[in-house]
Amino acid sequence: MTLPSKIKFDPQFAISDKDGKPTQQFRDYLTKLDALVTALTATASTSLTNAANDAAAAVAGVPVGSLYRNGSVVQTRVV
Repeated sequence: MTLPSKIKFDPQFAISDKDGKPTQQFRDYLTKLDALVTALTATASTSLTNAANDAAAAVAGVPVGSLYRNGSVVQTRVV
């Protein structure tokens, strides 16, 4: 798993309409994102290494770019 190079969220579609309501494209995006995150955490949460931070994850053998957990929070090792 590699991390995206973008630092900020920059969609190629409008997030809200002129009345400030979310657009259909944005709602569809959030639905797909929710499904992806749910699938990632459902399949990986039982086998994720528990580590306090990236350094501890490294010692435990978690490769850079892989998921680990800190209690109930899923994190990605970046260093």
